[in-house]
Amino acid sequence: MELMFRALSGGEMERPPTQRDQFNNDDVELAEALVRESLQNSLDARLESADCVHVCLRIVEPGEEDRAWLKATLRLDELEQHLRACEIDPVNFHDLKLLTIEDFGTSGLTGRWDAWDDDPFCDFWRRMGLSHKGGRSLGRWGLGKLVFSSVSRIRSFLGLTVPADLRGHPLLMGQAVLTHHKLEDKRRFDSHAFFGVRGEDDLQLPVVDAAFIAKFSAVCGLKRSSETGLSVVVPFPEPAVTHDRIVEFVVRNYFFPILFGRLRVTVGDAEINTETFPELAKRLGGPRFTQGKLAEFIQTVDTARRGGSQIPLVLTPDWPKDIERAIGTEHLAEQRKRLMNGELIFLRAQLLLKRKNGEEVRTHFDMFLLRAPEDQSEALFVRDSITLPGEARYFRGRHIYAALVADDRDLCAFLGDAENPAHTSWSATAEKLSKNWRNPQTRLKEIRESLQRVYNVLTSAVETVDNDALASFFSSKSEEGGKKARPPGPIVRPPVITVPPQAPKVYRLNRQIGGFNIRPGPGITEEALPLTLHVRVAYDVRSGNPFSKHSPYDFDLTRPNRSIKAAGAQVSCTAANVIELEIASKDFEVEVIGFDPNRDLIVDPRVV
Repeated sequence: MELMFRALSGGEMERPPTQRDQFNNDDVELAEALVRESLQNSLDARLESADCVHVCLRIVEPGEEDRAWLKATLRLDELEQHLRACEIDPVNFHDLKLLTIEDFGTSGLTGRWDAWDDDPFCDFWRRMGLSHKGGRSLGRWGLGKLVFSSVSRIRSFLGLTVPADLRGHPLLMGQAVLTHHKLEDKRRFDSHAFFGVRGEDDLQLPVVDAAFIAKFSAVCGLKRSSETGLSVVVPFPEPAVTHDRIVEFVVRNYFFPILFGRLRVTVGDAEINTETFPELAKRLGGPRFTQGKLAEFIQTVDTARRGGSQIPLVLTPDWPKDIERAIGTEHLAEQRKRLMNGELIFLRAQLLLKRKNGEEVRTHFDMFLLRAPEDQSEALFVRDSITLPGEARYFRGRHIYAALVADDRDLCAFLGDAENPAHTSWSATAEKLSKNWRNPQTRLKEIRESLQRVYNVLTSAVETVDNDALASFFSSKSEEGGKKARPPGPIVRPPVITVPPQAPKVYRLNRQIGGFNIRPGPGITEEALPLTLHVRVAYDVRSGNPFSKHSPYDFDLTRPNRSIKAAGAQVSCTAANVIELEIASKDFEVEVIGFDPNRDLIVDPRVV
């Protein structure tokens, strides 16, 4: 196996891979991005004959002899000079660990390995930022594989695939993703290098020698023998990638396919499946899974979608204009009663999409609501098997579990074109969306706001008409001199609405000259920790929204010109007027000063 770097000629531009930040930012950290991307790839490659995809993730520590063999295989002596040129810290080879990711029940990297085509092998190894996935595929940007090299401290990974179209013939290849760099001899090199065999026209080819591949599998502790699928080996994984963190992110991001029985994941010696999920979720899934009620809600949704006793109430086609009329007056009272009684609300919304080529597509998505315990609320937006946590901001409901599930092929294609590279949210201005669909901004707005609109209709107070409500004010005397008789009919009394007491806040906002501070509120408890506060800040304006009208010329929190002091909390400035507080202690205190004392400061903290 060779390590193949490509020297750049004098006239070639440098195009470094700048997309790593898509997988390590304020919305998603590196270990979470690894889980999301690797499991997405496996679910996309599911064999039609497989009901469930099995993914195994393990951290392996090779013995001394195996480390020496890997050092020679990875050409570390040659690779290190390129790492130094890219200012990447050196590694101690005696500390070598391997992260292995293997999937089963999948098709592997099919297609031509000895030439170019538009199939998965070439997409995975020979393309960056371009993918031929579509329809219900979860990953579509062609950037997901970048997370494997990002997790490695030597920016390298190797992949062993047994493609379904090669009848068990294994292929081994690797990649190092650095930046454009220059060695001491002044030669310039491309950012991407390959572990493999050099073919005609310098085409990078995989190793096909069965004995070498068998040795590689044994040294790396791979479980794959002749099963189709893909095994990825990441040498020197970042220290933040641990078994416990992987389990945590599997539970948080892939609970839908796990509880639906489409996916099971083994992390080290622990298996996450339908049966083990509730216990693992309570232990490692964070506050949302502590009581086990969210998992019960998801399983209830699964039962309903699999054709249980409850069938969906199909909204009339005019639902984007009037949700209440789309539900129908004959069903509205019944649905409200079901929600109040703790029964599942199951609605189906039909939608007409139009492609740019003129083709009309009729599709649908499902919405679910269920009363939650008083201290819980959760909104889930799901495309096929992946949840998009960033979309939860479009739903605000109290004491409610809500889910929007889109798994129809055509709607998955539409929403997939709207997703950002990290698959955490939808964007109405995504290039693929505008390229492939007509009026996509309106359709996406209708979809993402539908869950909130249904909730508003079902939880609004029931209005009643009392014809005698103002009788005492606007009464008239009869010809006999007395008051006019009340018309016959029942007396309708206004409903008595009981307002539940507001839960005490976990924080207290205190204003001071030139700034503000945030301290613990009466509702703070150890069980609530850790928690995240999203804090927006802006100067007040005469009209309009002060936050949307904020200008970095007013102030910029990302610059080191503000005095921010924190105890018991970590502070990160995510925008010019936004800070995120990661609170770990009941006795936290955060002080932010340095604002203009002659202007009114608006501060909006919210618990994430």
